[in-house]
Amino acid sequence: MTHGSRRLAELAAAADARLIGDGEVAISHVAAVDDADATSLTFAIDGRWLAKALASPAAAVIVPQDVETHETSGKTLLAVADVRAALARILTLFAPQLPSGEHTHPTAVVAADIVRGKNVWIDAGSIVAEGATLGDGAIILAGAYVGPRARIGRRTLLHPRAVVLDDCVIGDDCILHSCCVIGADGFGYVRVGPEQIKIPQIGNVVVGDRVEIGACSCIDRAVTGSTVIGNGTKIDNLVQVGHNVQVGENATLCGQVGIAGSSKIGVGVVAAGQAGIAGHLEVGEFSLVLAQAGVTHSIPPHSRVSGFPAQPHRATMEQQVMLRKLPKLAEQLRALTDAVEELRKHR
Repeated sequence: MTHGSRRLAELAAAADARLIGDGEVAISHVAAVDDADATSLTFAIDGRWLAKALASPAAAVIVPQDVETHETSGKTLLAVADVRAALARILTLFAPQLPSGEHTHPTAVVAADIVRGKNVWIDAGSIVAEGATLGDGAIILAGAYVGPRARIGRRTLLHPRAVVLDDCVIGDDCILHSCCVIGADGFGYVRVGPEQIKIPQIGNVVVGDRVEIGACSCIDRAVTGSTVIGNGTKIDNLVQVGHNVQVGENATLCGQVGIAGSSKIGVGVVAAGQAGIAGHLEVGEFSLVLAQAGVTHSIPPHSRVSGFPAQPHRATMEQQVMLRKLPKLAEQLRALTDAVEELRKHR
């Protein structure tokens, strides 16, 4: 077995899979079907990919547990209840290891009065300002910034140049990707005549446990009180969350989503790419806001909305069908108008 390879039996145990074939086969990496080779493990999310995966040169295939073994042409299999979940567990075994242990790089700037847990890793060029708290096992990678009195939870990872500004709180087991900014000023101004006067933003951001925030995303601090991101929420790259927004647990905000100030996003809400949510609204729990939808009014729980302004997705689809019919309807209307004019001429 080569360095870094894993036995199939080990992968099956990690994925809670039923192993069909030789558990001693060595797997060097996981690959998509088109990239598979004789030392790789590939996967078939559903029946559409099964035949191609089984015909690939891969050493083994992750398949749905209801696959009939007589269809597999002797290929070694890992049969699982959920292929995506099994893939996630197996990929964890092949992922690069994060740094661990007690470490402070000589070029890091760390204030003398921070509260520092056990086995904290602070990498080159990082800054940890006065009064900050770093929980046990926190990892602060190169160039990341932890502001005054900010708190970073246990085992939380800040990627290079991630920024957590003063007084903000990040929970345990979070991941903050490069160049995200937690706690920039909310966008608040008041007009006095032609002039715009800044409203001081003196609140903070509170991020729960197991939250992941993508690269270049911004979570603005509250005017007063806190902008809140609930436990388990996942935020993609280039997402904007405005001041005083409340995001419930296990929500999903996809790339380029924008949420204006003081809106409340319920538990389990999914906002797809480029969706926009206006300020001071409520999006009910477990709702789905489809891509590029513009939410201009509050929507109840378990909604599925699309379009601008956002409305029930079925209504949007019906309108799209009617729009496609408009040229033909316009042609028919012109023909009817011409026919009426002809009748008038011959009265």
